[in-house]
Amino acid sequence: MTYTIPELDAISRQLMSLDRPKKAKMLVVDDEPDNLDLLYRTFRRDFQVLKAESGVRALEMLASEGEVAVIISDQRMPEMKGTEFLSRTVPQFPDTMRIILTGFTDVEDLVEAINSGQVYKYITKPWNPDELKVVVQRAAETYELLKQRTEELQRSQAQTALLSAIVQATQETATLDACLPLITEAFGKTFHADGCILQL
Repeated sequence: MTYTIPELDAISRQLMSLDRPKKAKMLVVDDEPDNLDLLYRTFRRDFQVLKAESGVRALEMLASEGEVAVIISDQRMPEMKGTEFLSRTVPQFPDTMRIILTGFTDVEDLVEAINSGQVYKYITKPWNPDELKVVVQRAAETYELLKQRTEELQRSQAQTALLSAIVQATQETATLDACLPLITEAFGKTFHADGCILQL
């Protein structure tokens, strides 16, 4: 069976979408067990909720579980402030939306975190569950949009690289038989295939 480039692109998009779970992952971090349970109960229907009782534990969880769509973290925690924890997640998970809960007026920490792009929104304690749900839903939608744009950019870069490899192969070889292996290799690399066959 042979495919055209647009058909291969459509297949690639379908395969990428299969990797995504039905429910987006969310991480809630709070050193108070009651708050942690409340956050879990609030979001468990709409998200796959992971819980951590400290920033250190949350970092370990992210290392094992991978990227999450949204992180909600308390600001005042022993060992590590919420803003410090969130700043540590930025390099590895730049698309994750970060929300901080604070019952105090840690203005300097919050302003710095928001300005540096580490925090999407901050919520004061005690929070209104309905308002928090709206904020989290918007954050999850923003995350999905960012992921779609990233995938589109990666697809576009892969297509450009493939076309460049095809042009280069045709320019550097004298015969069709000589350039076919190079083109086949370029297709295989672009679609991360174990094997690739081109048929005239």
